[in-house]
Amino acid sequence: MKKIILFGDSLFNGYRNGQDTDAITNGLQKVLGNSVKVENLSKSGATTVEGLDYIKQIDPQADLVVLEYGTNDTAAGWGINSERYAKNLDKMVKEIGSNRMIIIGPSYPDPNNKEIMQDYSDESLDRYNAIAKECAQKYHIPFIDLIKVGRKLDNISSYYLADGQHLTDKGNAILINTVAPVIKEKIEK
Repeated sequence: MKKIILFGDSLFNGYRNGQDTDAITNGLQKVLGNSVKVENLSKSGATTVEGLDYIKQIDPQADLVVLEYGTNDTAAGWGINSERYAKNLDKMVKEIGSNRMIIIGPSYPDPNNKEIMQDYSDESLDRYNAIAKECAQKYHIPFIDLIKVGRKLDNISSYYLADGQHLTDKGNAILINTVAPVIKEKIEK
């Protein structure tokens, strides 16, 4: 049985109503089937700084680590600068091992939510997303571009909770259906 670790922030924690849920963990487990075990080590509110603090929690025998950081790193109010984000991603790849990773870039907040968009700009989202993509390319790691996915959605606000950052069931389904095929492809190699 292959062991898959989800390692990221509140997006992977299926955060809603002030609490983490198992929505993403259980959703991916259901789609991927019984030949894998999905374990979630994500921390809501985390940036790559906290990710580096928690990286030792990853089982060194895990077959795959799906790294999902960047949204909080990008935030103007609480994030970190882009140079540090790049360095932190690089350290994480070296610690985890590029051969057993998938990297997911920052998620796309609801552009219609004025409150959450005070902390994000398209320019900063694109810059941090490019950093994550460049890191993935440098180490030949599959990359998932959630910003590209988000920008293609019709009636985009219906995929987000009222906070404009966390996902509804419909949004979680998009996340699961975007991530699962990349996991399948990676573990079948």
